[in-house]
Amino acid sequence: MSAPGGRGSGGAGGRLSRRRQLVGSGLAVAGFPLLALVAHASGLGLTGDIPLFLAAVVGVALVGGRWPALVAAVGGFLLLNYFFVPPLHTLAIATRSNLVAVTVFVVVALAVSWVVDLAARRTRQADRAAAEAHTLATIAGAVLRAADPLDALLRQLRDTYGLSSVTLLEQTAAGWQPAATVGDGSGDDELRVTADQSVTLVLRGPKLSPADQRIVRAFAAQSAVALRQQRLMVAAEGDRVRAALLAAVSHDLRTPLASAKAAVAGLRSPEVEFGPEDRDELLATAEESLDRLTGLVANLLDMSRLQAGALGMTPADVGLEEVVPRALDELGAAGRTVAVKLPDDLPAVRADPGLLDRVLVNLLGNALRYSPAGRPPEITGAAAGRRVELRVVDHGPGIPADKWEQVFLPFQRLGDRNTHDGVGLGLALARGLAEAMGGTLEPAATPGGGLTMILALPGAGASPVPAHCFEVE
Repeated sequence: MSAPGGRGSGGAGGRLSRRRQLVGSGLAVAGFPLLALVAHASGLGLTGDIPLFLAAVVGVALVGGRWPALVAAVGGFLLLNYFFVPPLHTLAIATRSNLVAVTVFVVVALAVSWVVDLAARRTRQADRAAAEAHTLATIAGAVLRAADPLDALLRQLRDTYGLSSVTLLEQTAAGWQPAATVGDGSGDDELRVTADQSVTLVLRGPKLSPADQRIVRAFAAQSAVALRQQRLMVAAEGDRVRAALLAAVSHDLRTPLASAKAAVAGLRSPEVEFGPEDRDELLATAEESLDRLTGLVANLLDMSRLQAGALGMTPADVGLEEVVPRALDELGAAGRTVAVKLPDDLPAVRADPGLLDRVLVNLLGNALRYSPAGRPPEITGAAAGRRVELRVVDHGPGIPADKWEQVFLPFQRLGDRNTHDGVGLGLALARGLAEAMGGTLEPAATPGGGLTMILALPGAGASPVPAHCFEVE
């Protein structure tokens, strides 16, 4: 979208372009002598020549503005006086009536040229205001539709005016610090626009016209509002996460902890004698509960690190034929029911082995939770350009497409049949970890019913890792 009031095409106050002023001046200088010749040849007389010259002055005013019109009025007066007012071919005026007529012509010509020029200026100003309003509305609409209004605002300003960078500076205890930026930060000119006492917008790139700067000032104020709204949203999201975490701790974490404690307390009770089978069963219950508790705590810690931006990561070339079996082992007996089919030419991926293991455990655990009896999940892999895709397929009830994104929100259990399977962090954590490793996690419908999770990770960039195709039934 082009910027309103293009650079160098206009000016403050609706001034005409230099080209139009030159054209108007040319008409005044060259056109009026030609008009005098035409009027002399037509023999209209002074009463006919004055309206003709007056119309020509109005035309010059429309084309070139005020100053060419003034030149035309003065030139028209001299030509009328020299060629058409007796005594001819002199600047003297013989009769009072001719003097009044010529004087009236000059006054009317000057007044008309001024009025026409003023009207043209007002029209140009109105057009410019309409263009600016259209630009403001367009940018505001794009910002309001964006998931991140502040980033969208800065990007729209950069693209609208062809800037190399737009930076929002915020005054802190340590001085002015960038709160948000888009672009590479280079440029010939720098324009600083103050939004308020604590926020300044810095633009680098081509020099902006005064009209463009007026729009930028309006959006500098809007950027300050967007920054505060962003901070409020982050604070509100933090409050929501903390409230959900407290609810999860009070229920989901307490449940496996209570089961483990009950099993241990029963084993230690001197009032009950347990046989070998009962003792094994209680120990198995305690172990299962503690394993589940360990998984829940690990998910909570990983999610907190993601949200705090403190997630440690060590990327390496990882062979999926090594990571997938390890993730299945962590799922215990249920993991051995998953059908795994990896082609023998599947490339390695560039990822953190530990984080990738957490992603796969969460995806496979979620698929197992919703898979019906007799139809276990499947995991397949394939190269997709420079990326490698893993598909975790379940044949459960599935989720409507319009609710796919909801399953990636923290503390959501969309469609869960009970509340004892976790705190609703599995898929949110899996997507966050995948994106932290430069990958993506997207849902898709399983043919015949169910949900497929597509994990795409960057390829290792090396030769495909040889692996044998294996299945776990």
